[in-house]
Amino acid sequence: MTAAVAEMVLRQTQGEFGGPDPAAGGGALPRLAVACGSHLIAALLLVWPAFWNGYPLVFADTGTYLGQALLHYLGWDRPPFYSLFLLFTHWRTSLWLPVLVQGLLVAHLLGLVLRALGRAERAALPLAALGLAVLTPLPWFVAQLMPDFFAGVTVLALWLLGFRLAVLSVGERVYLLALGIFAVAVHQSHLPLALGLAVAGALLLAGRRGWRQAWRPALRMAVPALVAAVALVGVNAVGRGKASLSPFGMVFLATRVIYDGPGLAVARAQCPAVGWKLCDVLDRLPGWHNGFLWADDSPLQTGLGGAEAWAPEARDVVMATLQARPVAVLHAALGNTLDQLGLFSVGDGLEPWPPPHGPQPLVARFFPHELRALASSRQQQGHLVADSRQWVPLHTAAVVLGTAGLLGLLLLRWQRLPAHTAALAVLVLLATLGNAGIAGALSGPAGRYQARIIWLLPFVSGALGAGLRLVPQHAPAGLRPRFPG
Repeated sequence: MTAAVAEMVLRQTQGEFGGPDPAAGGGALPRLAVACGSHLIAALLLVWPAFWNGYPLVFADTGTYLGQALLHYLGWDRPPFYSLFLLFTHWRTSLWLPVLVQGLLVAHLLGLVLRALGRAERAALPLAALGLAVLTPLPWFVAQLMPDFFAGVTVLALWLLGFRLAVLSVGERVYLLALGIFAVAVHQSHLPLALGLAVAGALLLAGRRGWRQAWRPALRMAVPALVAAVALVGVNAVGRGKASLSPFGMVFLATRVIYDGPGLAVARAQCPAVGWKLCDVLDRLPGWHNGFLWADDSPLQTGLGGAEAWAPEARDVVMATLQARPVAVLHAALGNTLDQLGLFSVGDGLEPWPPPHGPQPLVARFFPHELRALASSRQQQGHLVADSRQWVPLHTAAVVLGTAGLLGLLLLRWQRLPAHTAALAVLVLLATLGNAGIAGALSGPAGRYQARIIWLLPFVSGALGAGLRLVPQHAPAGLRPRFPG
């Protein structure tokens, strides 16, 4: 954040910590109007790619997320919770509504984080949203009918629950807990991410406060993952008769170990003695793991009976590979993690998605008045990948500077940082690394997996850096933000 912005925030800080607030207007109603306007501006900035595109951004999985609620079925590879979110926000009226709600949701969360850091929320939020809109991939995910943006939401929500809940109202606390649970439940990869952050948060809390004072906030950080896990198991138990977090998750893991090499080597060595159906299709495997998982003519569909039918054997393939070649599996996982750390291009997944793989059939059936807008959008016309790639240099520079800023802050000021400030920096860095491990090692490196969370680095670095000298040391006590813990 520039010196001019920091000076502006400094002037606004008086309003946040007891002094007169120029934006307040002298009454509750003007203050509410200013706050709503600030959040609305931020929300619109965070969904600008949808306006540029001419329609909300879509992905191959958008049809599944829309269809699960509209057609009343449970997909084998996607939890239904984001589908319900879409249903309760579009109301079969317009798919613009979920995108706008997503923008407001993220804007509100960013406002809570800025307030929790002692920043002037009404002044800082539009500026932060503008920076995120220009310098990070965040708007390309908030503007898309997909749950990927909830990865970053998970990180910020857990930090607030563990370290800054006291600065929020009772209503905001309840809302934040519900948001954290939902953010974890919408995507299977968010559960291990949330569990890892909860453990890291507990260790940070214990290191600063001791276990006696740390267990309550640590438990709050763990609750979203625990409740989400119960919800996932419950949905699968009711919908599929299988009390499992992911009844068919082994299909993804088996695909990963096969295409990394160790699984394929084990299969070639042990077939046909093991009696796997996989033995019959080894010579027909596509060259790309996504081709194996999703192509209509893939051996998974034509020779193995589909993902649901192959899931028990997939588990056997994974276990046999781990037993026979554990070092090779670990080496491949580490390599994929490192590859994923460097992949955060926003162009991944923004190509046209014509029928039957895209959402066009569902839009034609349930939103026919929007079918022309979808078909004529820049994405469906094949222009959006090139549009998005023009922003990659800015995104890359922001990520590098954000990472350097957080590392420098921790290395140079660790002893002087308040507990919640240090924790936010640590958790964001760990989340970046953990997301790369979860997505890259378990599914396979892809640009969109890391781009969905990498925006946290410049945002948190800027928010923390802007406040290092925000309030002079000689300022009256009433103007100094209090950082408990």
